[in-house]
Amino acid sequence: MNSKIIFATLLAFTAALFGQDENADSTTGTLEEISVKGVNMSELGLTGSSLITTDQVEDRQIKSIADLSGLAPNFYVNSSGQQSFGDVITLRGIGNTQIFGDPAVSLYVDGVPAGSTSTYSSTLFEVESVEVLSGSQGHQFGKNSPGGVINIKTRRPGTNHRSKLYASYGTFDTQSYRVLADGPTGEKSSYYFGINRSESGGFSDNSDPLGNDATSESWNGRFGFNWVTNEGIEIGLGATWEKFDLGAQPIVPRTSSGNGKFTNFYTRNSAENEISKISSNSQYLKLSKLTNIGKVSSITSINDWKLDPSFLDLTFVDSTLANADLNFSGLISSTSEIKDFRKHFNQNFELSSEENIDNPWKIGANLSVDNYEGTATRFFPDASGNLETQTTYSEIETDYYSLYGLKEIALSEKIYFEIGARVDLVKRSLDRSKNISDFNPFSRATTNSSSPRIMLSDDSELFSPSIKITHELSESTSSFFKVGYSEKAGGYSAYVDADSPFLGTISNFEFNKERIFSHEIGLLFKNENWALNLCAFSNDISDYQFEKPTGTTDYFVDNAEEVQVFGIELDFSVNPSERLLLNLKYGVTDGEIIKHSGSNFNYSTSSVDTHDFAGKQIPFSPEYSFYSDLSYLLSDNLTATIGVNQVGDIHYLDQTATDTVNDSYTLLNANFGYMRNGWEVNLFGTNLTDEEYYTSLVSSLTGVPGVVGSPRVVGLSVSREF
Repeated sequence: MNSKIIFATLLAFTAALFGQDENADSTTGTLEEISVKGVNMSELGLTGSSLITTDQVEDRQIKSIADLSGLAPNFYVNSSGQQSFGDVITLRGIGNTQIFGDPAVSLYVDGVPAGSTSTYSSTLFEVESVEVLSGSQGHQFGKNSPGGVINIKTRRPGTNHRSKLYASYGTFDTQSYRVLADGPTGEKSSYYFGINRSESGGFSDNSDPLGNDATSESWNGRFGFNWVTNEGIEIGLGATWEKFDLGAQPIVPRTSSGNGKFTNFYTRNSAENEISKISSNSQYLKLSKLTNIGKVSSITSINDWKLDPSFLDLTFVDSTLANADLNFSGLISSTSEIKDFRKHFNQNFELSSEENIDNPWKIGANLSVDNYEGTATRFFPDASGNLETQTTYSEIETDYYSLYGLKEIALSEKIYFEIGARVDLVKRSLDRSKNISDFNPFSRATTNSSSPRIMLSDDSELFSPSIKITHELSESTSSFFKVGYSEKAGGYSAYVDADSPFLGTISNFEFNKERIFSHEIGLLFKNENWALNLCAFSNDISDYQFEKPTGTTDYFVDNAEEVQVFGIELDFSVNPSERLLLNLKYGVTDGEIIKHSGSNFNYSTSSVDTHDFAGKQIPFSPEYSFYSDLSYLLSDNLTATIGVNQVGDIHYLDQTATDTVNDSYTLLNANFGYMRNGWEVNLFGTNLTDEEYYTSLVSSLTGVPGVVGSPRVVGLSVSREF
């Protein structure tokens, strides 16, 4: 049967369900949260979940998804310094590829899913909680999530009107101003509104007056309405928008890179007008109703995201180009410009049991459509001395048609069995072309050529089942065992030429789906004052996806035939007194490539070399993560919090299987807050030891430059709620 007919049928079925009456009182004025309800089953013993609270978000000055890095066991964001564009998010060693391919860790904000990882740029404010769910979650959420889910909930309007004004100022002329309001508009309706303005002079300055510093300016906003009809249908309607004007990307040569333009850890030296401009807007519609067969809900969302442009000076960050430029008195120039347009549509239908009942269940259907249009322009001197401009145009469309569900069964008073599964039909297409312009600086002649157009399409099916057994050993102790199999879809690499002489020997257009066979076992101890969650896991991965260069201008996603990942996690919190709270989160990930060999073109010998990747650590995933914070209520109005975030060594691989290590680093943060009569004043500091560290390395460029993390920042924030 045609997939669109299936979804049309489901839509009609959902409409019929919304029209049903139910026995529950539908006239109450209290609005229930309309969101994906799967995470509420954590109360039944779902482990692999780490909760980050509102206080932790505020104390750590968390403003974006990248700021969450390391705050949950084995969770890390390899940040490119351009919001989320080019970021790699890993959880238990499972992650996405930088440009092409699907997310492994999905993002949900108030039940609304984001698109590709590069679009995870939403500014976080008024966050109520962040829950990081580890391991495959495809049976609980509409989107395929083989690595896990970041589930964010924001503050919902209460029964009284509330307004809040916020301002902060810190090191590097970092400023933020915010206006928030929410409250009821009637007995059964409410609204929320928020707008945020931020700017910073940046911490990575440019020594060349012709270039740009790593500055940033942004506007962000959101608004929405919620109401309940007389028929008991809960409706939520909302929108968000963002605009980021960024200076140079904070990418610099490393000390050991051999780059002659290296000045110091933070300083850049580029004469180019490096900028990044990012904008996005999204809209959503939520419908929910209790019926006599369960709760039916529908969430429709659209997101438009644009990067126009991202401009980078390769002559500064690439060691080979930088040194050539110095040798030829500044005559070498090489740049990269990317324009990226992404549109994400998602429609989710779900029918679930009521909350807090025995043997809960849910079934759902999801349609996801992603459209990508990209233009990548590279300017560089070629081997013959000509100045070459390569412009690649690509369009990729990915359609997901998905069914998912779970059922929990009480085998006895103390033992619960849960079975979950999802199936996906994935339709993907690629349309790619490339123009090449060669300019001879001596003859002043220009030669134009093109690479043959590539048009490909493919259908694939994914199947992701899981089972879990939970045993309540006592009122305060439970154990669990979970086994699952999940798949991440394959796709296309747009940066491969159809007439490349290395096609099939080094690079390929298409990469295969990734298959993950996982085991998990753990214990949960919990009473009124403390909770401890211990977990051990393993992931056996076939056709592990990772992006790598080739030694030519091709850049593609490859598959490692076999990868093994083992790890442990600890999540502990204790409240020894009414005034003291301690949180501690620790994770270890040991991921190794068991079987894979790859080739690259060696310019020095004009030959194709083969390299064995077996025994190498998987890229982008830290060996361990540690986070701890201690909060103390000094008085009824004054609180103090100190926290430490440590990230272990992270490995990055190039086309020759060379392993470059991003050394471990430790960040110390503190916050002192005073609250009285609606006023709140916070003195905050991040990276108080002024540790020098990189948030990511770029192994596709010679010398492997790094994206620098923020040095010490000290600031003051003031807010007034009324």
